[in-house]
Amino acid sequence: MSGETQNISAMAEKISSDLFKWFKWELVGPTNENFPCMKKDQHKTLAGTHPTDVVFSYKDPYLNRTIFLNTDLKSYIKGSITATKMRNALVSLANSIDCAQGCKEWKERYSYKNGASEVRGMLFVYNHDGDFDQSFYDVFYQSHNTETDKKKRGINLDNIPVRAGQKIHIIEPRTINYLQSIICDLSQLSHKREFPLGKKYQFFYPDLSLHKVSGSPEELPATVELLTGPFLIIKHNDVRHCNEETSQWETTFKHGYIIYYNGEGKNELEFIYILDTLSKYQLLDGNENIRIRIVNPNIHKDVRSIFMRAKDSYCQEWGFDEHKKTIIDAIDFQQVEFTKPRFSSVEIGWERQA
Repeated sequence: MSGETQNISAMAEKISSDLFKWFKWELVGPTNENFPCMKKDQHKTLAGTHPTDVVFSYKDPYLNRTIFLNTDLKSYIKGSITATKMRNALVSLANSIDCAQGCKEWKERYSYKNGASEVRGMLFVYNHDGDFDQSFYDVFYQSHNTETDKKKRGINLDNIPVRAGQKIHIIEPRTINYLQSIICDLSQLSHKREFPLGKKYQFFYPDLSLHKVSGSPEELPATVELLTGPFLIIKHNDVRHCNEETSQWETTFKHGYIIYYNGEGKNELEFIYILDTLSKYQLLDGNENIRIRIVNPNIHKDVRSIFMRAKDSYCQEWGFDEHKKTIIDAIDFQQVEFTKPRFSSVEIGWERQA
């Protein structure tokens, strides 16, 4: 097994166990495999194959179908990605999912289910030098250096060959660190007996006008759309602990909801929107513990004061009585430390050709 292959396989396993298992995704099939290209003249692959580093799957609660994420793993150091590298990666991934849906070998390898299933692409880009890169998406835009008068071309997404109905998701360093920060925070809350151990939590999905939630609430995963959205809501049961001295089970924290928000919290409207959403979902009835936890590398220095003003403004706007104000005031608000995960220590994936 080559060093590159070992690195990819190790990174895939670590991502699965340390990150996506918390969000109830499943790693399916082998890692770091190629499959035959079904459109060689159109895709013009050098080896006549497409790469698959790892495939994740989950059941989408709104679409009521299994989503297979044909994933390309990339690891890099800050500033090393060029527009050409990124474009090549996206083109390769687009061609891969174009063939995967109709490839018998791919379907057999990854237990693809006909009917209520869908293959998407996912580009997972990890910043392995630990220097969090907040300018990841700069590579997509054309830039001009005024000192040298040189232009750097960006990426025209219209030229990426994603066919109608197909999707590519990008999980980049900012999102990876956000998700890892949530996991670390939940682990700490569990240690303090303020969040249940095991699987006694679920991701909250309200029924929508055009989409109803399907599946058992306890088994619902966090979809890629939820993970990359502005916030996610986690519902949890009572937190119970066995007292070693009395051998009796005790409730250490009541059931409720945790809202993880990935904004900066620099104006009241951000929090008014969250409060309004919680009210619309009927979560502000006073029967549940509500905790809002903000996760962002650039949290505004006055975020707590801004949140307090947002609560006051929201209550005044809707003319709430004292009972409703008490419920709003009881919402716990905390900042979460932004962490840097360690999935790989070397650069991988950028020079590989299918």
